[in-house]
Amino acid sequence: MKTILIKGSGDVTERQEFLDFITEKSKKDYVVVICGGGSKINKALKEGGYSVQFDDSGRRITKTPEEKTIARNILEKERNILQDKFYTKNVFVLSPILYAGAVICHINGDDLVKAYELGFDEIFVFTKEKRIEKKKLIFKNNSKVTIIGV
Repeated sequence: MKTILIKGSGDVTERQEFLDFITEKSKKDYVVVICGGGSKINKALKEGGYSVQFDDSGRRITKTPEEKTIARNILEKERNILQDKFYTKNVFVLSPILYAGAVICHINGDDLVKAYELGFDEIFVFTKEKRIEKKKLIFKNNSKVTIIGV
């Protein structure tokens, strides 16, 4: 049995191609899925009156506890939606949230993929077609990562 890590950008986790890929991989291998939610987080922050800012690496900056809570809630909701779809399958879904004590540290899902890379036999990153080249740059030093556009 292989270990498979699959990261889905929040914009593609509802796509049938993504769901079918996970289902197929889980038939014989152990699958961990990292859900994304960037566009949904950006929208919710804007609706909450917050400006959406990124650092030089393209990671979203959340300064206040309220902003961090918005991001966490969306990522946890995305995780729960996906986990429910794979309830009886060999799939574990997680969101890119770390906790340092009581401090919420949501991180970019791509950074979490890089952190977990050594532990997995195969890694797949699903994204929108228009973001494939950007993802290839992000993972240019990660030979295990296969980028899939949907």
